[in-house]
Amino acid sequence: MTGLAQTKKVKTTAIKALKKTPKTPPKNKVPPPLFQSGTVPLVVLDANILIPEYLRAVFLDLGDAGLLRPYWSAEILKEVRRNLISPKFGLSPVNVDHMLACMKTAFPDALVQGYQKLEKQFALTVDKKDLHVAAAAWRLSQHAYGGQSVVLATSNMKDLPNAAFTNTQVTSARPDRVLQDLLTIYRAELPVVLKAMCKRFKKPAIAQEDLLGILENSQCKGFAAKLAAAWGFKPEV
Repeated sequence: MTGLAQTKKVKTTAIKALKKTPKTPPKNKVPPPLFQSGTVPLVVLDANILIPEYLRAVFLDLGDAGLLRPYWSAEILKEVRRNLISPKFGLSPVNVDHMLACMKTAFPDALVQGYQKLEKQFALTVDKKDLHVAAAAWRLSQHAYGGQSVVLATSNMKDLPNAAFTNTQVTSARPDRVLQDLLTIYRAELPVVLKAMCKRFKKPAIAQEDLLGILENSQCKGFAAKLAAAWGFKPEV
């Protein structure tokens, strides 16, 4: 990739990480890849992925570009709405409803339904408040394209542990791992999509280095470092 990203020198952790040669973990510690090249990944987005503005934008822009198929349930969207209009975020209900309506229009097939009867299967392994999330991911996997596996992107691995999905086609994973694995199969396309996304934000404007910092603060440091490298950023000497 050419342009500004190749010449700027910035001080973000992601850029500094380029100086280091990461240690290769033992083979038995390396998790298997989440996705296979040649198929569009199916990703259920937990509320904690959709609530943060820029993390939501990253996943939805990748979905809009056809690099993944995003999914959610009505209960997940209710949780998103409840949080965004709460005093913590303070967004207008009208604006939040408009955003959710745009998401539904952009991804008309994203809604997972008919999962409620599956919640009891996770009663002993998943936190009660997240049963609907686990059940929705499992439901999607049962009706996936050609039996394709499903990834549940969540920042809450404590209450949605991957062990809960043993003997299913669902894998729960933190957004950092999900995004790193997406970058592995879309090395050329993904950096271009996110560079274009940065240009779309105007109030406030978001530079590429700003996005890297946001990703770091969203517990996506590994992905931020790899994205910085893909964009051609060079660390300060």
